[in-house]
Amino acid sequence: MMNYGGKVYSVLRGIEVAASDIDHLNRTLFICYSVFMTLGMYWYTRFWLDDLDAYYDDESKHFLTKNVGNIPITLGAAFYYAIFCGLFTWSYVEISHPVSMSLAIWNAWCCINLVLATPFCKN
Repeated sequence: MMNYGGKVYSVLRGIEVAASDIDHLNRTLFICYSVFMTLGMYWYTRFWLDDLDAYYDDESKHFLTKNVGNIPITLGAAFYYAIFCGLFTWSYVEISHPVSMSLAIWNAWCCINLVLATPFCKN
């Protein structure tokens, strides 16, 4: 549930930075991240609120978890956060935008949490 707060913050600050930043690459990064975080809120609503037990259940009937498996999905999400951690770290180093540093740290934290949430880490 705490990730919703981070996603909403990311979307709102991303829009604010994109509207005021003069650097084209930085603006593109923040716009893309805002869109992906909005889509991520839909994903989290489906898998982390309503069907959390079913997500980790080996007998899941959901198309994605049945055909792909929950470990690759969770590690894919962790990889997604690792990529954005790197992109926001680059943004902070190259452009020195303070929001980039906070989002780099947030993405690193989300990546770590998702790796720890993989089923093979629970055994």
